[in-house]
Amino acid sequence: MDTETQILEAAKKIFLKKGFSGTRMQEIADEANINKSMLHYYFRSKELLFQKIVENSLTLIAPIFLDAITSDGPVMHKLEKLVVTYIDAILKNPHVPMFILYELSQKRVDFIRILQEKLHPADVLPRFINQIEEEQAMGILKPMDARHLILTVMSLIVFPFIGRPVFQEMLGLSPEVYDDLLEERKKIVMSFLKDSFIQ
Repeated sequence: MDTETQILEAAKKIFLKKGFSGTRMQEIADEANINKSMLHYYFRSKELLFQKIVENSLTLIAPIFLDAITSDGPVMHKLEKLVVTYIDAILKNPHVPMFILYELSQKRVDFIRILQEKLHPADVLPRFINQIEEEQAMGILKPMDARHLILTVMSLIVFPFIGRPVFQEMLGLSPEVYDDLLEERKKIVMSFLKDSFIQ
């Protein structure tokens, strides 16, 4: 593992444990087993380090969304691809939703710009919405605002990861058992979507 990767892995661990405001650069340096001067050589500030993690997170997530909704096939086929690949990816990278959520809450212009760049071309989402509306007109999908379908899908697959610490504690689940639940969500979510949106 090179030094920059070592720093990023250490930073993810500390940020997840203490949050952005509660994290100090010295703690990250200690976790990465380097001195603070070396840390500042790679990342001049905590903000730049955090933004690098967020950008890496978007680099992981954006292609999953794009590949799914631009793939061949009907809407439900695309949504199944999105559900499965997203859950698989976040199970391997559990830090991603929390970092993106925090950055969204800060309303940073740079974050929105980076997100738009990752989700190019700009007409991908409108074209997917058009496909949903076409399938509704054909009687394949139930008539409703297509945007609700997209919001529903993303809520069903994103929130269980964001709320993981709370749900694990409330339900008295080990990390391994919660992982199993998330794996099961692939079928649960698709069953719900088909029952709710297919005509």
